[in-house]
Amino acid sequence: MKTGARVLDTFDPMPATSSDVAGSASAALLTLSPAVVLLAFQGRLPGIDMGSLSLASALGPIEPPMSWQTVPGTEPQLSLLIVRAQPGLAAGEPLQAADDAGGRLRVVPVAAEGIGALLGPLLPPALARVAGFVASRGRRLFRGTEDAALAGACHAIASLGQSAEHRAVPVARCGADAVLWALPRGLPAAPAISFVLGRGRMRQVSHTGGALILTEEGFEDGFLLPGGAEGPIHLAPPAGRLPTLGELSRRTDAPGRALYRSATTELARRAVTEEEARRLLRDHQLLVPAQPATLMSQAEEPFGGALELALDDHGGGLFLRGWLRDPLGLVARLTLQGRFGEQRLAMAELLRFPRPDLVKKFAESPHGSPGLKAGFIAHLPRVALRPSAQWRLKVELSTGEEVSLLAPPAITTPLLARDRVLGGIAPVHVTPEIMARCIAPPVERLHRRVMAARQAPEVVRIGTPVAAPAVSLVVPIYRNVFYLRHQLAAFARDPGLREAEVIYVLDSPEQREDVEHNLRGYHGITRMPVTLVVQPTNYGYGSACNAGTAEARAPVVLLLNSDVVPARRGWARPLLEVLEAAPQLAAVGPKLLYGNDSLQHAGLYFEQIGGMGEWYNSHYHKGLPRHYPAATHAREVPGVTGAAFCVRRAALEAVGGVTTDYVVGDYEDSDLCLKLRAAGHGIGYVPASELYHFERQSIALHGGYARTLAAAYNRGLHHRRWAPDMEALMARDWPLDTIPSGAG
Repeated sequence: MKTGARVLDTFDPMPATSSDVAGSASAALLTLSPAVVLLAFQGRLPGIDMGSLSLASALGPIEPPMSWQTVPGTEPQLSLLIVRAQPGLAAGEPLQAADDAGGRLRVVPVAAEGIGALLGPLLPPALARVAGFVASRGRRLFRGTEDAALAGACHAIASLGQSAEHRAVPVARCGADAVLWALPRGLPAAPAISFVLGRGRMRQVSHTGGALILTEEGFEDGFLLPGGAEGPIHLAPPAGRLPTLGELSRRTDAPGRALYRSATTELARRAVTEEEARRLLRDHQLLVPAQPATLMSQAEEPFGGALELALDDHGGGLFLRGWLRDPLGLVARLTLQGRFGEQRLAMAELLRFPRPDLVKKFAESPHGSPGLKAGFIAHLPRVALRPSAQWRLKVELSTGEEVSLLAPPAITTPLLARDRVLGGIAPVHVTPEIMARCIAPPVERLHRRVMAARQAPEVVRIGTPVAAPAVSLVVPIYRNVFYLRHQLAAFARDPGLREAEVIYVLDSPEQREDVEHNLRGYHGITRMPVTLVVQPTNYGYGSACNAGTAEARAPVVLLLNSDVVPARRGWARPLLEVLEAAPQLAAVGPKLLYGNDSLQHAGLYFEQIGGMGEWYNSHYHKGLPRHYPAATHAREVPGVTGAAFCVRRAALEAVGGVTTDYVVGDYEDSDLCLKLRAAGHGIGYVPASELYHFERQSIALHGGYARTLAAAYNRGLHHRRWAPDMEALMARDWPLDTIPSGAG
């Protein structure tokens, strides 16, 4: 152990050589990395206020950033200045130091022989301070966490203070790259954030006085720099194979159980603020066998209940759905219990809704009916920051008895969890409060996770692509392929589509082999080239449109549903002609017909049912005859449907494409119209183009949409985002014949 603190024999006194400099000093110069230089001074610079220090060389001012610190316990006192490497900052090149009060000093840097020669005499506490100073300032001022040389220099400084007393031992593997270290005794028990140094990297990590979990490799034989320590703590390399957390969970000996508790407690502590720790904690629990759900449903009992769903929303929250039958008022208190804690639930946090199935089930119960609203639903936005594999509801009765209701497993994929939340309550029983408090928040979190996990699609090109297409037809497909051959045959028979690019986007990849086989067969018959884009999984209409648009090469993109079939040849030309003749328009849409020749779409507008509440999408003249007079005039309209949406590709890309915030598919088309209008563009209806739309053939096949609250969720999101714009649009007049007809 070092006993002295005499340092810096490198320094030599330097005489003043200029009458305009009040004095002189020397400094040891050490290059820490190609980007960072350290200047070390004996004591403070005489006559210079280090708080307003500036340096200049013969080449000009030394540019910031720079930071300084004195190291206590050194004699003479050691002052350090860390600064960006730059021309003029080199050994033997004089510097002029100055401050805001007019003080000036000549400083001549002298090359240090190395980290050991410069700092070796320091005691371990001082070395820990120096390493921490260089690491913290390097990270903040120079983004040094990615500077391998700077990290190596910090590691070298800390290694000068290595001792057997300050040593951490690896004791368990918590993940593929995560290791639990047992820290030496004597550190403060309170959680702290400290630097950890490897030979080529450094990070800030959170830890307690006894345990440290590092979630990435490269820090073995490194150092931890906790505040208040007697020196750097050496992270000793593993002596052999470390037990996994799963293995520790199955051990029955006291040391093994203690290690398991230490690891899970530390993961649970960090899971509140660290996504990676939350993920590790979640993953370990998934390997523990699930317990069967428990409920009380005996009609002869005076009380009953179940926690049917307790779903982790992958953002720290929990979605609950269940029921309570308490006709005699026995329930005194509810507590939600997880693996790492519990939370008292106030009855006001549980929104009640009707459960007709329970009314029927307990109609003959001797203690009375469960009441009309026996169901409950809730979203607790922060209760699952420490995730649990299963949750239970502890019900305390007025008699002092307790009943435990265990839910099924809480952790599943974001996609499945999203669809379970949307299907957790019948649409007829959803109130605005239930949607706003219990459904929309977890669905938004889960859908964001689904979209964030998207992977790149696979692209299959069939036939020789059109060299310079005038329009790109982008057709999303989800399960329903009944109209595919009719649609493609109509495209192939249309001379106006010879220069069109056809792109199908398959959003149900389980059908990939059949769809590709059919498209290759149709190409063999029609010779029409086709591009097939296969999504890795079902991401929804908006994502499918964007994936297809990414492959489009034409200046105009025509988004077309797979259940839309042209009424006659030449249908695309009027749309393209109107866009060419009316530069103020970014998008146009055709007349769409039902199979019985009645109108399905003659432009889209917005309305509030009963003149209040949320805005709905509606279509002009829906259900009226095909040749209804008002539907035969081209005009600007508030919007057009996404079933056949013809848009300038540049305008589409400028607004970020089709929004993917909506679940499965609904309201993306009107959202796109409103984005285009917000960007200053107009939208037109072109009746000279006619197609048949066999409406909602694909979305009806989606279990996550057809029988759930997806439509209500999407409508609410659309309303919150665009209500003022829709109100302003519907306060306008929309006269006929305001754009070219496109009739040739």
